[in-house]
Amino acid sequence: MDVQLAAALEGARSPVARCAMPPVASLRTRLATNPRIRGLLPTSVMVRRAERQARGLWARDAERRAQAHIAMAAIVGGTERAHELESLAREHVVEQRVTETLFWQPWSSPSLERESLAHLRAALDAGRGVLLSSCHSGPYLQGISAVSALGRTTYSASSWALSTPTPGSWGRRIVRRREGARAREERLVHSVGSFALLRALLKEGEVVGVFFVMPGSRETRFLGKTVMLSSGSARLAAEADALVLPIRTRRVRHHVWVDVAAPLDPREHADDEALHEAIAAVHERWILELPANMEDPNREGAWEQGAGTEAWLRPMLEPAAG
Repeated sequence: MDVQLAAALEGARSPVARCAMPPVASLRTRLATNPRIRGLLPTSVMVRRAERQARGLWARDAERRAQAHIAMAAIVGGTERAHELESLAREHVVEQRVTETLFWQPWSSPSLERESLAHLRAALDAGRGVLLSSCHSGPYLQGISAVSALGRTTYSASSWALSTPTPGSWGRRIVRRREGARAREERLVHSVGSFALLRALLKEGEVVGVFFVMPGSRETRFLGKTVMLSSGSARLAAEADALVLPIRTRRVRHHVWVDVAAPLDPREHADDEALHEAIAAVHERWILELPANMEDPNREGAWEQGAGTEAWLRPMLEPAAG
């Protein structure tokens, strides 16, 4: 192992440092994002409030309705659920508002059905690295709690969570994410240029969390259309001989549930392309069960207006400066 990789591994194992909320923000933002205040507000009450607000937003805000239609058309276009666009767009507005509310509420331990818990235990007890494969769907950040509850540390690839907290609501969101990770002893790893580090962690039998539905170079038949997906998940698992464990986080009223699929073993697939297709099949099925839970694929940092009803095109990279 080279010196640079060894140093990166040592840094990755360091606990997330305590991070203070940026003091500069509007009074409304400070109140809405204050952990102590949010801890006094029952989550059940706050979720019902968010649902009411979202229904009102749908009724009065034409721009928000249009955004929701575009997001859902990109997700369900070309699938068996395309005819449900109107109702799914309305549900999408509700789910995104509720997910935002759950982000700021105290993160309680999620529930798992017996089969999901069995899948999780089987993967963690296999003596191999485990790659948690998730999507930006529902209160997805709380899914890691299912792993930490069993005494294991997850190394999560991230980008914005490791940015310097800036004044205002975005900086406070960064702090909330880091403090949530610190509380459950999750480790955060810079996603850019992290392949070698994540592979090394998996080879050492660690649990690594990555998002599957992200832009990349692999043309994949996904959600009834051609989607340019990252191939990193399958490549990581294949090169590290690690199990892939697809997980999904969803909510039932105000409570969070985590679904865990059966582990996917690279040894049982011909190559990383076949493994990629197998992972995609699990996530496609889950997304089509709850399409309104997905974040807008056209958001910044994802396909950035490149996701349509017939294809999701990889965002164009800006040309290098001079």
